[in-house]
Amino acid sequence: MRLLKAIYSSLLVLVFQLGALNAETAVNNASVPSKPAVTVHDVKFLQTKLGNQVNFSNRMQVEVGANNNPDPKALNKKWVDKVKVTVTQIYKTDSKKFEDWNYYRASATILTLEVGASNSRSVLFYLPSDIVKRDRLSKEPDYYFVQLEVAGKEEPLFDAKGVVVPEQARGIHKDLLLKSNFDPAKEAADRGVLNNPGVLRPQYLLSYFDTKGWVPESPEFIREDAPSR
Repeated sequence: MRLLKAIYSSLLVLVFQLGALNAETAVNNASVPSKPAVTVHDVKFLQTKLGNQVNFSNRMQVEVGANNNPDPKALNKKWVDKVKVTVTQIYKTDSKKFEDWNYYRASATILTLEVGASNSRSVLFYLPSDIVKRDRLSKEPDYYFVQLEVAGKEEPLFDAKGVVVPEQARGIHKDLLLKSNFDPAKEAADRGVLNNPGVLRPQYLLSYFDTKGWVPESPEFIREDAPSR
């Protein structure tokens, strides 16, 4: 009888130890951020002529890739659906007041994106040639940032310490890589873009073809003709 009690007590101790170990493992795993479902691989700017226009338009190329499908109910985990790419551009003016600067924003939603580094695709956004000439805009904005959403859920740009998530760093201007710098810029942009709705356009809203010698491979889009705000 004593032997049975000793064995039973030993088993209880083992059970509690395993439970504590599992709990600790769960906490540690929870503290390690998972890799973002989608990330910005690169951002490029250039000036190009659309159709037979004389003046140059500004093109912003955002290369995005899918790392994993976050939807546990997805029928095909190798594809990520409804990836929304929102870009914001900020151009300084002669004024030192940031409220007098030029702000532009546009969004494009990718229909579906295949998981894998080699399957990245480019989403293009354009500032019209007349706007570029009128406002004397350079090829590259003074500041910019890219925000990504998957099925309506926004991908975090910063960690708990306010530092940019490494996988998203390529989508944010170097001066905005700290949340303390990013937040004021975003707040100003959220107000400023209301003055320029529909000016910055995703590629599927172009009236003319891009005549640049090489246009990167792009995904299929869900049409959203309303301007982004």
